[in-house]
Amino acid sequence: MDRSLRAVLFGTFTLRFSTGLTGAMLAFYLADLADAGTAGIDGKVVGALAALFFLAELVLSPLFGILADRIGHHRVMLYGPAFGGIAVIITAFTTNIPILGGTRILEGASTAASVPSILGFIALATAGNEGLRGRAAARFEGATLAGLGFGFIVAPLLFEAIGSTAFLLNAAF
Repeated sequence: MDRSLRAVLFGTFTLRFSTGLTGAMLAFYLADLADAGTAGIDGKVVGALAALFFLAELVLSPLFGILADRIGHHRVMLYGPAFGGIAVIITAFTTNIPILGGTRILEGASTAASVPSILGFIALATAGNEGLRGRAAARFEGATLAGLGFGFIVAPLLFEAIGSTAFLLNAAF
């Protein structure tokens, strides 16, 4: 497996780590906001914010896939970290629920931009070598699951240690 494929797989891990970290920390952040007296935070709001992420990913993935085919996978891959970083920074500085909804949409757009681009890149980089394609695809899935899982594990520890500043650390990462 060449350096480019390894880099893309590492990027997949870091993207999914940030996704898991932010998603899990958001639950703690919302609990803190509710405890501080922010009105209207309940299970429905938490569920709606989670759903906004997945809705954005589902709706925007085909559009970013087409864009990646037209202008190049490398370019569109870069949109994901940019969208995600902006979303996480805004999350750190707001207590406004509609704005948090917008950050979840932006984070969903981050994944929507990254995943089709990465998969397209893997397909091109492994064309003509079924074994390599199988290994790369399996490692993509492994990096996805490991990143999300590690993010979910680290989130409560990091949020407990430094609070909402953890969102800024995630953006820097």
